[in-house]
Amino acid sequence: MKRVIPGVIAALALCAAVAAQQTATAPPPAPATTPPPVTTAPGKYVGVASCVSSGCHGSTQPLAATAALQNEYYTWLNSDRHAQAYNVLFSERSARIAKNMRLRKKAYEENVCLDCHTTNVTASMVEGNVDSEDGVQCEACHGPASGWRSEHVSQGWTHEQSVARGMTDLRKVPARAQLCVGCHTGSDKKEVDHELIASGHPILQFELDNYTESMPPHWTPNRESHGLQAWAVGQVVKFRQSLDNVARHARGDEWPEFADMSCFNCHHSLQGSTWRQERGYPDRAGLPSWSPQHWATLRVLINRAAPGARADLDPIVQQLGVQVSRMNNPASVADLATRASKIIAGITPRVDSGRWNESDIRSLMATLADDRDFILRSDVQAAEQTAFALQSLSSALTRRNRALLRSPMTRSIDALFDELQNRDAYEPSRFVQKMQAVKATL
Repeated sequence: MKRVIPGVIAALALCAAVAAQQTATAPPPAPATTPPPVTTAPGKYVGVASCVSSGCHGSTQPLAATAALQNEYYTWLNSDRHAQAYNVLFSERSARIAKNMRLRKKAYEENVCLDCHTTNVTASMVEGNVDSEDGVQCEACHGPASGWRSEHVSQGWTHEQSVARGMTDLRKVPARAQLCVGCHTGSDKKEVDHELIASGHPILQFELDNYTESMPPHWTPNRESHGLQAWAVGQVVKFRQSLDNVARHARGDEWPEFADMSCFNCHHSLQGSTWRQERGYPDRAGLPSWSPQHWATLRVLINRAAPGARADLDPIVQQLGVQVSRMNNPASVADLATRASKIIAGITPRVDSGRWNESDIRSLMATLADDRDFILRSDVQAAEQTAFALQSLSSALTRRNRALLRSPMTRSIDALFDELQNRDAYEPSRFVQKMQAVKATL
């Protein structure tokens, strides 16, 4: 139990007495019409402890007092995987990764791990107590809070003012997607490269809607910025980030970066893999291939959102795959990836503003479920993205009609994931058969 210095008690009592006297003699104050003056510099991290009082975000259950649920911290701490991200670094697997990479320190002490598993910022950016043990805490997503933490609960203070003072505007789906792919796809500041994967780190896979909705929400659910909009924008942002990564790798000193390529094109058992020879190869047999996982469902989505862009992108993406596979012309790889990235940047606002009716959703699902040729010549990671997409789209339908939760459509999509449980045993022809079963339910 914390002790309180007696002199402080006396001072508090004196203040209370003065306040009581002023209350008795002074007229009631007029309602505030303007926000209070800002006194704290923005851009500093103050730590999760500043958010957790029961009157702010630390209630054990939702409250009806404000627009916020007010139990956000409790939900995050007890149910969100981001809260446990630092603890993962103490596992045997993390120790093995650190050993294989010949890191000088433990995984839980190395920036290459801490950058994504914690809110790892420099001391000059910290104003409070940012502890690695908090994992990926509030400010990692919501932005450094020094400029808006106290002010954002004041009468008259707006969300826009908080954003201007350093809050990340997660209401904007492109901003939220860009924040997530920084770790879940990789960026110029932090990424999972081939060395890290070879050392034992899981292969990165990500889909914004599925990954968001798999967590117990510490936000107000059923907003338009979630569901289909998150899925569609996530596809665009993720592909653009992957292109920027490829371009950066091609311009760097360690090209080729095999993390850009399809892992299972090289890493597979020779027993039972004759389907690869029967399928054939897009270029010379034996070359590694660029993984089309981030293009797998976006190409179908673009047909609806920006048909002209699909015609521009198809030949660039096809040639990019060839050049990445050959590995002998990094300048061409960088140029092609940059050109495609610019096109994607131009269509992002159109995808973000798009709205979907039930007919649109079912039509897109049918197209994806009938994408036989693409799946047969792609890899297991592309199949995973197709399954994720069908799951996200079907979830949009079940939110509108709960009876679909027990329908043949839902069961047939679940069956797709059965084929993906063991990546080493993935067989595209079986996956295609199950895709056809999905289409039949639509």
